Amino acid sequence: MHQLTHKYKENYKKYEVFKEKIEGLLKELLSENKIGFHKIESRTKDPEKLDEKIIRKDNKYQSLNDITDLIGIRIITYFEDEIDKIAAIINAEFEIDHYNSIDKRNLESDRFGYKSLHYVVSLNNNRTKLTEYSTFKDFKIEIQLRSILQHAWAEIEHDLGYKNEQIIPDNIKRNFFRVAALLETADIEFVNIKTELANYEKIVSQNIKRHPEKIGINGPSVLAFLDSSDLVNQLDREIAKTWNQKLLEADLQSISPIIEMLHYLQINTIDVLENNLIQNKDSIIPFMRQWVNNDMQGPIKRGLSLFYLCYIIVAKRNDPVFSQNYYDNFFSGGIKNRASEIIETYYHL
Repeated sequence: MHQLTHKYKENYKKYEVFKEKIEGLLKELLSENKIGFHKIESRTKDPEKLDEKIIRKDNKYQSLNDITDLIGIRIITYFEDEIDKIAAIINAEFEIDHYNSIDKRNLESDRFGYKSLHYVVSLNNNRTKLTEYSTFKDFKIEIQLRSILQHAWAEIEHDLGYKNEQIIPDNIKRNFFRVAALLETADIEFVNIKTELANYEKIVSQNIKRHPEKIGINGPSVLAFLDSSDLVNQLDREIAKTWNQKLLEADLQSISPIIEMLHYLQINTIDVLENNLIQNKDSIIPFMRQWVNNDMQGPIKRGLSLFYLCYIIVAKRNDPVFSQNYYDNFFSGGIKNRASEIIETYYHL
């Protein structure tokens, strides 16, 4: 075993600690900058593989500091445009080894392979002055940035074992290029969709009070309605107070079932929703207090008043079959006779 490998094994735990610290730091930086990500993977190089590399490189390395991939971290984003945002953070927070860093996203149109941004970095002077980082002054770490689709390509390509264009049979090569083009197109289109959604959210926020009759019921429009409706905020606060819970912000996941319920009840525009809310506002809290024992009590997110509004709209139809179908459609557990409970709860307020 090479002497550098021996030295690496002696300090292996220190490299492990450094890896954990940098992974934690990156997660903190991404959170502070409100950048979501699919996954962060990290690894410390296996000593046996390091030994093979040192021998293969024929004494190229004079010290462990010459080896740039002893620690590797991969950040996998949902969208390709987030890579540049993360790259800007890395440039601001670390010292970049430009000689060993590479941007594989700038592939020529006829080149084969996946796109990825590879940085080799070390801690900057400001950070090495901190006690927790001072012992890692000379450590380098490789950081890879990929979108989730770029990662899918790289993983499948690796599994197939054909990472070099030259070893692929000509009659199969065209299929490789076609799949690569499809994934690249999908990456671009997902960014376009995200941009369109962001633009729609701005338009909805501006128009929801002026033209509620033109705004359909969907994720962005309901979130905007929750932000703009004083009545919803008042009712939600009362529900949270009743349950002795903190009122949390709504998100797409929390309002998704409510949107399905509204569409089931043919409430398809914001003005229809608002009118139903106004008509039934005095019944929502009393109904909730009577019904609350039938529901799971957990964190309260804004918009829960619309959940109880749907119950009231169902009950007012006074149709046991419709009520049972509604309950069976949205709730599991196979509880029968729930239709009569919904109707009776409302009419005994």
